[in-house]
Amino acid sequence: MAAVTQAPRLYRGISASERRAQRRERLLEAGLEVFGTDGYAGSSVRAISAAASLNSRYFYESFASREELLYEIYTTVLQEISAEVIDATAHAGTVEEQAREGLRAAWTIIMGDRRKAKVIAVEILGVSERLERARQTAMHAFADIVANNAQRLATKGIRLQMDPVLTARALMGAVVELQVDWVNGEVDASLDEIVEHFTRMFTAVAYAAIAEDPSGRAARAGK
Repeated sequence: MAAVTQAPRLYRGISASERRAQRRERLLEAGLEVFGTDGYAGSSVRAISAAASLNSRYFYESFASREELLYEIYTTVLQEISAEVIDATAHAGTVEEQAREGLRAAWTIIMGDRRKAKVIAVEILGVSERLERARQTAMHAFADIVANNAQRLATKGIRLQMDPVLTARALMGAVVELQVDWVNGEVDASLDEIVEHFTRMFTAVAYAAIAEDPSGRAARAGK
């Protein structure tokens, strides 16, 4: 006789796994609120659990530590920004359009929720080696988007005068530093002002990095 598979027990119409998933989402939102307002150093499992309206024991059901929660929030915000940037720049026809649309997509999220900006620009610094590696990886990934788009836009007859990867990483470093200053209240600029400033910078650097190849062949500088 075949074994009978029992249906999951429901509580108010919700299964145990669904309740765990809901608690996890509440902790992620509470973590963003606490880390993004009080800061990571000033946080505690008890404070995060209270913000989620949960008993502290439920925290460890989903996360091993505050650092793990911070890591999950950080990577989630970066995934959101990355998806928006890739989508915004997918059909850019020029270097200037590429820069403007990508920057606007990223800064709209950053300036739209100061908590997210604080987490990705400030609160992850100095917490752990894992978060530092994640930060470096993220910066390089966003720089790669810029470099890859620039290389895709390069046409026959253009010779690159500067390494696109080094150039993109330098530009991303400037963007990240301005994020820190904006979060700390040291920069008073609107979304449009920031986007236009960096668009001009990215475009100027892009034009400085390319030159017409008299031979009509696209080649890397020095080759």
